[in-house]
Amino acid sequence: MHGELLQAFQACAADLRRFFTGRVRCEQMAADLTQEIYLRLARIDQPHLIADLRSYLFRIAANLATDHERARQRRAALVNDEADWLAVPDRAASPEQALLAKEELRLVEEALHELSPLCRRIFFLNRFEGLPHGVIAARLGVCKSTVEKNIARALNHCRERLEDPERRPPSGCRRLIRLFHREDD
Repeated sequence: MHGELLQAFQACAADLRRFFTGRVRCEQMAADLTQEIYLRLARIDQPHLIADLRSYLFRIAANLATDHERARQRRAALVNDEADWLAVPDRAASPEQALLAKEELRLVEEALHELSPLCRRIFFLNRFEGLPHGVIAARLGVCKSTVEKNIARALNHCRERLEDPERRPPSGCRRLIRLFHREDD
């Protein structure tokens, strides 16, 4: 990392952490997000083009806090969806329904294991950890378009497996398909 960037980061690190703590209400997450700023700074090639390093650091922090909140809301929505499923009166699953659900889960697991390791990792970070494309790209050291293409590839592959008439279980238990149909793709 360039010396002036490191100095600016070190001078602002405590303030950045306090900023994050106020926004995300979690000291550990604030520490993680502060570290994420450091990692992003390490990838800057031309720091001399940044006029005000402190403002730049806090703009990154504001963007990361916003991304974190969006991911938190996505996770909360998934929990609410699950709560909605659980709120339906439980009529104990018949052995047939349980078998259908297991088969559908097996198909999804099989489809995910057919993906490349990078594609599978990107998909898990997006769908299960709720990370936005830009954060995934930064974390894995790939460009954002690579993330977008791999998510699309994973979604299409899983949809095809779940919709393949020769492989798909009979209708009745198709909850997992919701993972592969999201508006934010």
